[in-house]
Amino acid sequence: MNSMTGYAALNFDCKEYSLLIEIRSLNNKFLEIRFRLPLYLEYLEDRLRRILKRHIKRGKVDVTVKVGAKEQMERRMLQEMVSKYGRILKEVQGESEVKLDVSLSDMLSLRYLFNETDAMAGIEVDEKNFEDSFIRTIEGFKESRRREGEMTKAELQSYIHDINTIIGRIESLSPAVVENFRNQLKEKRQELIGSQIDETRLMMEVAVFANKADISEELSRVKNHVAKMEKTLESDEACGRELDFISQEINREINTIGAKVPDYSISECAVQIKAALEKIKEQVRNIE
Repeated sequence: MNSMTGYAALNFDCKEYSLLIEIRSLNNKFLEIRFRLPLYLEYLEDRLRRILKRHIKRGKVDVTVKVGAKEQMERRMLQEMVSKYGRILKEVQGESEVKLDVSLSDMLSLRYLFNETDAMAGIEVDEKNFEDSFIRTIEGFKESRRREGEMTKAELQSYIHDINTIIGRIESLSPAVVENFRNQLKEKRQELIGSQIDETRLMMEVAVFANKADISEELSRVKNHVAKMEKTLESDEACGRELDFISQEINREINTIGAKVPDYSISECAVQIKAALEKIKEQVRNIE
């Protein structure tokens, strides 16, 4: 089981420069991928997107690639810029007959005036090595999501254990509900009409109540849903949406149980299960 949040980074090292590949993700209902690539690598975006989609099903994913020039490349870039803009300034000075007093910093600032990407445009990337590095970054990213997913899974299992314990308590309390109703009804009739009690009428009313308060089917469905949730947790596939759906089904059955049985102890159990379900739903939002 994988979380939807994760992070991984990898340096792709070349002779003159290095590229830092970062992948991070947050929760999202669907899969949303956003790339931040240098201009000279934007042509690879579609290919990288297809690769990423083979590994990730849900989440808001940001992929960032940053370039870091080494000293050899910085020296070459500086020489090229000084040569280029020095030549341009000489031509302008000759054509305008205006003497220009330009420092090195002034000259270097001209690249931002014209085209700040010129210096990096000549970088050639080994596409095969870059793609392999990108895939290794994805593997690290998936591992970070898996580790967090395992922690979430352990937490969900503890909530499911609590729900199973409370269901067992409801099953043990349920048979006494009808008997308690019978005793309460009998006591109330005795208060109203004395010792003259119509046992047949009493048995009929108790039978009607027992039928209305029968929650055996609801308990059976709840146990089935919980078992399905436990099985889903062990799945290697994306299971967040299915777990959310199962939580809603359990919540629906618990609402029915609370409405059918006018007993404080069982109502309290229903509230406890609903509280556990809220915690489950909160965690499920973070599952792929």
